[in-house]
Amino acid sequence: MHKMACSVAEALRCAGVQAHDRVMLQGKKTAATLAAALGISAVGAIICPYSPDLGDAERTVLDERLNYIACISDGAGDAIPDMPTLKLSLRSRMQLEAPDERDAQTALIGFTSGTTGIPKGVMHTSAAMNYTVRACQQVARLAEYDAILGIVPLGSAPGFTFTAHFSLALGHPLIMIDPWDAARTLKAIDAYQCRWGICVPTHLATLIEYARTKGWKNSSPLKALGVGGSAMTPELIQDARSLLGITALRMFGMSECMGHASVALDDDMERMMHSDGIAFPGTRDEAFDLENQMLPRGQRGQAGVLGPSSFLGYCYGLGEQEYRLTKEGFFLTGDEVIVSADGYLKVVGRIKDQIIRGGYNIDAAEVEAAVLRHPAIAIAVVVAVPEKRLGEQACAVCCIRQGSTQPTLDELRAHLTSIGLSKKKWPEYLLIRDELSYTATGKIDKKKIAKAAIVQLGLI
Repeated sequence: MHKMACSVAEALRCAGVQAHDRVMLQGKKTAATLAAALGISAVGAIICPYSPDLGDAERTVLDERLNYIACISDGAGDAIPDMPTLKLSLRSRMQLEAPDERDAQTALIGFTSGTTGIPKGVMHTSAAMNYTVRACQQVARLAEYDAILGIVPLGSAPGFTFTAHFSLALGHPLIMIDPWDAARTLKAIDAYQCRWGICVPTHLATLIEYARTKGWKNSSPLKALGVGGSAMTPELIQDARSLLGITALRMFGMSECMGHASVALDDDMERMMHSDGIAFPGTRDEAFDLENQMLPRGQRGQAGVLGPSSFLGYCYGLGEQEYRLTKEGFFLTGDEVIVSADGYLKVVGRIKDQIIRGGYNIDAAEVEAAVLRHPAIAIAVVVAVPEKRLGEQACAVCCIRQGSTQPTLDELRAHLTSIGLSKKKWPEYLLIRDELSYTATGKIDKKKIAKAAIVQLGLI
């Protein structure tokens, strides 16, 4: 690993990459990727991990707006000594815009969906990342050199921080699971005596189902397994304990404020099942009303977070118009929460129009814009419908242009492929309507459409 990291650092220096330059890194779960991250960090550049299956449309936006100088991937580029699987491609510095003044503080830029259909570039300092992993280390009561589990993908700010950075910064051996497989994961936990990991509810549900159907009886060496990213049922937490012997800790966080609340190992089962945690030391979670005024504890409102894990802001051209702070400096997350008098919170809804499928955020507006590019579709609405294992799936509800033949779901997906929309964002369902529901103000009534879709699909 050290030799590979030094080779990457030397290749970057020879190519003229300087401190605070942005370097894209393909987020495959390999030792070479971790070594490349160390090499980027060694020259003082900014790590910008991206998903290996990033769609052409999203990649085009990043090419146009991220203002990066280099990319390390398994695609086109120059070979890097001692790195047989990775190559380095460069952009001319003359093509770049003036650097963002915040780059001098930034260690990582992650990408997440935006409400305008443009990816948001989330800028984090090393201090924010270190705070996040140390807080998780304390919550799980990890000892020195305890092994941790790498389940989540590296191509996002939380995915990279909770796996690669956690291991590299704190010295915990990292056991990466790729591709995801329940049986391999449980066997790896045993074989390497993993003590902590983080996952989305879909992963945990799959592990539970494997234990239920295959009769897995081994007592887990995990001290705790953090679970967050989408809604989960209390039964999921209970089943993890009874069927797997795993203490699953519900966590609340997002790309902008990674892992800032968690239930604790000392909490009783009732709280573990029904709460999304209490803020880490130094962080505050509060609820706010529609005028961005802080609400008394116990009242439902939009979640606001203030603390050391908060991000610097969004990159220019990649979401900066969505950066919203209260007068006190709380970042408004778009989630609806209730914070109890003792500081424990529960997520009860979402203000942002997003679909969370297995912990992966899908921006409905982005998918709607892509669906509308189909020549036969006049109006498109994408709504969330429930799914037992994933939490939510996407359903496209469309009106067809007069004289056009309505497309099948497979034909719609072929269209989405042709325009470069990532497969992870494709709808699972397609419903055709003669007309849609509207509110009194003339806006499309997505809530009513979603309810009708759930009934029609028999998902109630």
